Formats: sequence, C-alpha cells, structure tokens
Amino acid sequence: MAIDLYWTLDGDLALDRNGDLRDTSFDQLRSTLQEIRTRARSSLQDWAIHPNLGANLDALLGRPNNKFTAEEGRTNIISALTMHGFLKKNNVKVKYVPISRHQIAYFIEVKVVLSDTMQTKLLKTQLLYDTEEGSLKVV
Repeated sequence: MAIDLYWTLDGDLALDRNGDLRDTSFDQLRSTLQEIRTRARSSLQDWAIHPNLGANLDALLGRPNNKFTAEEGRTNIISALTMHGFLKKNNVKVKYVPISRHQIAYFIEVKVVLSDTMQTKLLKTQLLYDTEEGSLKVV
C-alpha cells in the first residue's frame, strides 16, 4: 500500500489532531482515491519521471461536446488509471454524461482489494470537464 499526504478536496494539506501533517497510512481507500484523482487530473509531461502518465483531458479543450470527445476522455482516464499496473482494467469503469453544451461529467468506479483484509471495496469519484474553459473539477 502506498502512503501519501492527505489532501482535502480543495487541494490543501490536512493536519491531524496534533497539528502534524496527516497522511493516508491509516486508509488504503483514501490513498487509492487520491491517486485516481491525481492521474485523472494530470496531463502528459506533468511528471518528469513519468511523462506519459495522466489522462490528458487538456487535449479536449475547444473540442465539441459530443460522443467522440467524451469517449476519448473516457479512454484517456482508463489508460491513466491502468498505466504501470496501478489498477487492473477489469476493475475500472468510466461512464460519461454531457451536462451542458460544454461540460462532460465522468463517473469513475474502481474495485479495490484491501491488502490487509482482502475485502473488495468500490471507490467512486466524479469529474466535471469543461471543453470551453479547460477546467476540471472533482465533484
């Protein structure tokens, strides 16, 4: 299990009750969820040691909000989540829905097997991408 700093939805570092930086060592699901969000929000060349890692949704900027654009985003998200064996493809589902003329909602579901109990849990997160502004929000 990877241990990461604990980030809030706003992207801020979280503190524990003692005022120390909080981490995800206590919560494998939180660690996995943060990695999912990081990979989905990253673009190619964002990471020097992994230049091909990221969903690269920036490439959809200016494109029409149609099935082809949404499907490309879906494919890119799945690729980012399965790269380097982070998740298995058969454990990842990504669906999309056009929300407005320029916005696509991506619904991500991932099956995770907890390393300590071997239980399978379902993680869910949503992203909202705007093809006109290029903005990406976790909702």
